[in-house]
Amino acid sequence: MKNKFNKKDHTVAIVSILIISIILNVYSAYKVSSYKYKLGQQAYNYIEEIRQRNEGNLEILSKSLKNGKIKNEELLKLYKNYDVIAGDIIGLWQRYASYSQNELNIFTKIIDTNRIIENDIHGQIKEYIICTLNNEMKNEQSNLILVNEDKSCFEAMYNMAEKINNYFNTFNEDILKGSTGVEKEKKVIKKHYWIDILEGIYGISDDYVDVEWKIQMVEDDLNT
Repeated sequence: MKNKFNKKDHTVAIVSILIISIILNVYSAYKVSSYKYKLGQQAYNYIEEIRQRNEGNLEILSKSLKNGKIKNEELLKLYKNYDVIAGDIIGLWQRYASYSQNELNIFTKIIDTNRIIENDIHGQIKEYIICTLNNEMKNEQSNLILVNEDKSCFEAMYNMAEKINNYFNTFNEDILKGSTGVEKEKKVIKKHYWIDILEGIYGISDDYVDVEWKIQMVEDDLNT
């Protein structure tokens, strides 16, 4: 009788351990899934802000190149937009790093990140614009005439903004199939499309790594 009770107790103990283990695994999987979804939501918000700010920049840059000049007020708008975009891209890389650490290698979407620091083009543009704006205000100029280096910089900014805008449009049509609102957000998050978009922006920006943004020249002028 004692052996029967021991066997029964042993079986109950094993079953209890298995049940507890299953519950813990399910809970852990739920926590990881919730965490990844939260990362995706944050990334989606960054991406939407980048898209909208980039559209604003494209409009300003197009008009400025057409007129051959840009008002200080418009320069300030560009600065604010590029400041937000640069911050959002940093936020995306941080979310990508967290995603990579919490995903099995066989399922992880990988981005070649060898040139992240050199690829901080939006941050460099932000510095170029604020230095240029400070220089214009110092010289009491209300407009920046787009000639020589400034014209080249604005052309590069326009070309990059246009490529990013076209990338967003193509991605929405080909991958997201024209989805909008909540449906679009869910697709981007659940299928981790925000990583593909980050990689797309990164690839476009990488084409402009060698552009000289005249930052040092303007800073030298400010120190004289």
